[in-house]
Amino acid sequence: MRDKKKLLKIAGISLGAVVLTAALVVGGYMLWERAPEVEPGPIVAEAEASPQPTSLTAVQEDKGTPFDTQRKDGVYTILLAGNDDGTGNTDTIMVGKIDTVRHTIDFVSIPRDTIINVEWDNRKLNSVYWGAINNGGNGIDSLRSHVKKLIGFDVDCYAVVDLEAVIEVVDLMGGVYFDVPFEMNYDDGPVIHLQPGYQLLDGYNAIGLCRYRNGYVNGDLERIEVQHQFLKAAAEQFISLGNIPNIGKVTKILAENTDTNLTAANIAYFIRQALMCNPEDINFYTAPNTPQDVQQLSYTFLDLYNWLDLVNTALNPYTAPVTEGMVDVVYLHNGAACCTTVLNGAYYYQLGGQQSGVSAQEQPVELAAEPEPEPTPEVREPETPQWPTVTTAPISKPLPSPSDDDWLTYE
Repeated sequence: MRDKKKLLKIAGISLGAVVLTAALVVGGYMLWERAPEVEPGPIVAEAEASPQPTSLTAVQEDKGTPFDTQRKDGVYTILLAGNDDGTGNTDTIMVGKIDTVRHTIDFVSIPRDTIINVEWDNRKLNSVYWGAINNGGNGIDSLRSHVKKLIGFDVDCYAVVDLEAVIEVVDLMGGVYFDVPFEMNYDDGPVIHLQPGYQLLDGYNAIGLCRYRNGYVNGDLERIEVQHQFLKAAAEQFISLGNIPNIGKVTKILAENTDTNLTAANIAYFIRQALMCNPEDINFYTAPNTPQDVQQLSYTFLDLYNWLDLVNTALNPYTAPVTEGMVDVVYLHNGAACCTTVLNGAYYYQLGGQQSGVSAQEQPVELAAEPEPEPTPEVREPETPQWPTVTTAPISKPLPSPSDDDWLTYE
């Protein structure tokens, strides 16, 4: 009997020591992890934009009058970018909002072909990052600046994720179960061989799934939806598997393979916040857009008011809504290119004449015609005023014919 009591006492002491140790570890971890510090600053309304610089390295100052506004408690925004085309372009661009009070996470993908209000020959958003680096500038600063023009406010955090980090995280999770929509085969560059159906994807095959572009009817836009489905599946499995023991390892992988302004403690904080979310509270969206060829390049134009609605619903960390006067967005209206500020390089959008070998569907979008100025009456003969004939000469400028930089050829 005494031996039994002694054993129970030893077991109790051992269990207490384990619980105390665990409490100290968790407590130490909680003290170590830290939420990122964010500026409570205002949204900046850009009432009028000055002409864009012709060099990616030049910095354009914000115009307009800022107004004070309040931030929502416990809400953080982050810009995620990834190079998945092998050229240095950031073909994956996502803006996220992490609500640590309501435990919700929303991410919005901005298509790589989104047109931006600049005067360069290639006006795609995905070219900003690498273009700035090639011109001696800072890639993430340039991308962050242009994203700010699209969403109306600056993000709190950014992270340019290396593909190797994604591979290592997926492998650490033991893979991700996913329903591959169709057969995927590619050998010219990244080797991708996937059969359709529900299966366990390791890190390498998961990246192959996300990078693959052939076979999609709607091209990159449909590929984004598959990426969202995979990220949703990965997030749900990460949460359901209770990956608390893996937080430290995931933090280390991301800290070592990511260009970010987040510290390791910040990354750990966001990972723990993700573990506190329910699967249905983690959502992915695509910016509403309209595809349109311009200068024989494929672009996507943001659908202005649907876009603003999504920004305010899924991304805006402020109590005041983002309005059209706060963004610099090129959009289509009645088949013409318009802009919420001043449309730079307007000649680029002019339809011009029919080009040899280019169908009408492939013609650049036509710029909305400016209204003719109201004629001024001649004062020489008041009794019979003469009205001069006003004509507007078409803008003409020789343009190069840049080719797209896709690493895969659409079928």
